[in-house]
Amino acid sequence: REYRITVLSGMPPVIHSLCNAPAGTEEDLSSVRVIISGGGQLLPTIWEAFDQRYAIPVANAYGLSETVVVGTGTVTLPGVPGLRGNFRSVGVPVGYSEVKIVDPADPAITLPPGENGEVALRGPSVAQGYWGLTGPTAESFLPDGWFLSGDIGHQDTGGILYITDRKKDMIIMSGWKIYPTEVENVILTHPAVRDAAVFGHPDERRGEIPVAAVVPEEGAALTEADLIAFCRERMAGYKVPRAVILVEALPRAHGWKLMRRKLREDYAGWISGQTLS
Repeated sequence: REYRITVLSGMPPVIHSLCNAPAGTEEDLSSVRVIISGGGQLLPTIWEAFDQRYAIPVANAYGLSETVVVGTGTVTLPGVPGLRGNFRSVGVPVGYSEVKIVDPADPAITLPPGENGEVALRGPSVAQGYWGLTGPTAESFLPDGWFLSGDIGHQDTGGILYITDRKKDMIIMSGWKIYPTEVENVILTHPAVRDAAVFGHPDERRGEIPVAAVVPEEGAALTEADLIAFCRERMAGYKVPRAVILVEALPRAHGWKLMRRKLREDYAGWISGQTLS
């Protein structure tokens, strides 16, 4: 308030905290023209709640350590058509960045708009490889300068990028591909849900099944059956979680990143003991 700052940089937890800040915080931020967010996933529900309260544009940035987002990446630049109020995208390429979507099984194949595949980035700030690690370097850094991010996403016809999930977190059930973030975004629209995480659990017959860990809102009367019914009405049947675990909090790392592996490990025994559909 004293210095009337116009640009604020904050990771997703900062924006989440501002959504729950005391009344009057709006006046404290009245001089801010844009907030730059990065370093982790900004949940669409939190972003929309922030927008409704403060009406401050968020430059939601996407990039990796190997690319340096300010050099090679994307950002939801205020004023770009199709980005204002688009709470699910990570924007358009910045600077000299190039972005394309490739077939995860064959990076030589570029996929058309709207089709999910692996996000590939190219630009002047992309690293040359991993020091002393020839194997991982060959897997991720292509000879023509493209870097395979390990993220699954798609671009629309206007070049706007949407991140669906990490390739390693994708669940394959009976041949169907399930992206946890897509299921989480549906669960998070339930008024009694505060936070949610979806992860895969091994299944002898189907390969993997989706399981959801959910944090209810304080005082909410929420049941596993309620959530499964809620999901069945809003997504394809194969995407519906086969089990729902109600928890007090989710394990998150730096930048609000979900630790799905910890959930898989912590609840493997409990899930295996359940009778699942």
